[in-house]
Amino acid sequence: MAGPLVGVRVLEMATTISGPYAAMLLGDLGAEVIKVEAPGAGDPFRKWGGHQGGARPQFAAYNRGKKSVSIDVKDPDGKAAFRRLAATSDVLIENFRPGTMDRLGIGYEVLRGENPRLVYTTISGFGQTGPFAGRPSYENVTLAVSGLWSRLVDMRRPRPIGPNLADQLTSLYAVYGTLGALHHAARTGEGQRVDVSMLLANMAFLTEPIANFYALGEVGDLDTRARRSQAYALLASDGLPLAIHLSSVPKFWEGLSRAIERPDLPADARFVTLTDRIRNYDALKGILDEVFPTRTRADWLARLEAADVPGAPINTIAEALQSPEAEYLGAVRVVGEGPRAATLVRCPVDFSATPAGGTLPPPELGEHNEELLGR
Repeated sequence: MAGPLVGVRVLEMATTISGPYAAMLLGDLGAEVIKVEAPGAGDPFRKWGGHQGGARPQFAAYNRGKKSVSIDVKDPDGKAAFRRLAATSDVLIENFRPGTMDRLGIGYEVLRGENPRLVYTTISGFGQTGPFAGRPSYENVTLAVSGLWSRLVDMRRPRPIGPNLADQLTSLYAVYGTLGALHHAARTGEGQRVDVSMLLANMAFLTEPIANFYALGEVGDLDTRARRSQAYALLASDGLPLAIHLSSVPKFWEGLSRAIERPDLPADARFVTLTDRIRNYDALKGILDEVFPTRTRADWLARLEAADVPGAPINTIAEALQSPEAEYLGAVRVVGEGPRAATLVRCPVDFSATPAGGTLPPPELGEHNEELLGR
């Protein structure tokens, strides 16, 4: 195992996405991650989806680099085994409904009495207290309540979105909070509870829209960001999509006018300034929608590059993985061997002195019982 968190032990008492993903990210940084699962069943993602043989993709995606122990924490012996692991851990991550861990006798107050240095990170839909605390919550529930969904779809024709944005944003904030608490514990010897709600994590991601609401009274919609940043999604003659992002730099707008052979556009009263182009975004989009179906995507991308205009193909997942830059950066890696091998996206952070870990394959249920529990 390698990484800047070598020597840190993380105890994961979590299922599906938010908790397991946060623990996996800490494992990528070198922490030893011990995943505690119910005997017999384990994490529901072990059986989720239609893939047969080896680790299910949904489970592998959030559980590489971990060890698994099967413990029934409702059983007195199992509860004792869990508390022994918690007493030797630096971090605990859980994502059950508020109050569940306390009812099981393994809540924060119990565990910190046995391990004052423990960083106890809880992930919930709406926080540990408050009017919504006891409600069941999933990805789309907090995505909806937070306002984030409203900035990702046409509200006149709402539809669910993917991938698991709300869950994984929350995981990132949970890691952020956990690392801060670990630093505090290293300085003072004092652990603490770190509470992360999916609602606030998703709202925290809306930094600019919320600032604009309070400063300008702007609610915004699906196109608000595109107008302001002068971003366009267009179709070429071969039906392939591409993206252009002009931002506020005048030379990019001028370069686009040259690339599409419309030198008249910069002098058009509707488009002279950035403010004009933002105000008349729909009109400019209409012009571009007529121009871009006249050439192939490859032709347009070459023209945009020659004019130094920020543009790119809108790739499918398959195309993204096959792009020269992704291949150069080693975007994916194979963990494990034989039937347990899984090809997964790697840690996106490169360290010059402490390379990231996460090289263990997704564990079998209870695979490390002997090593960690002696049974």
